Amino acid sequence: MNTNPIKWLESKQEFKQMEKKLTNSKNTEHDLEKNDEKSKCSRKSGLDFRKYTKQIWLAGLGAFSRAEEEGNKLFDSLVKVGEELESKTIDAADQTVTKVTEKAKESVTDTKDKVEKMIDHSVHHSLNRIGLVTIKDIQNIEQLLIQLNAKVDSLVQENEKLQQKLDEKS
Repeated sequence: MNTNPIKWLESKQEFKQMEKKLTNSKNTEHDLEKNDEKSKCSRKSGLDFRKYTKQIWLAGLGAFSRAEEEGNKLFDSLVKVGEELESKTIDAADQTVTKVTEKAKESVTDTKDKVEKMIDHSVHHSLNRIGLVTIKDIQNIEQLLIQLNAKVDSLVQENEKLQQKLDEKS
């Protein structure tokens, strides 16, 4: 039996008090009807009453015990359902947070790229207005120098070939 010991003891004490009162009342009845023929019937009905009272008491204890056991089972099942629901809720929240985080990162990256382009354009434009050279300008000049160098090399080779032809003719 899975009952609270303090409540059980209190209930047991109450039962003993009731039993004592019944015994006292039985003794009082017995003394009054001692010489009467009804005393046997009275004794029997007193015993029956005591028996039924005890049975009612025991039935109450049994009902209390069963309610407590089934209450614990119900409580345990409610805890299990709550844990499952919490798990599902946490998973859904994690997925939502992940999606929102990814979208926020994409948005921040796009905005950052746009801002960088705007700043680069503004800086380049400002440097051009005041006549300063930018890295892009230097890179363009470098490409032009490479192309010019290649043309000069080809012209030097052509000039050498033409010089050889002239030397052969003379």
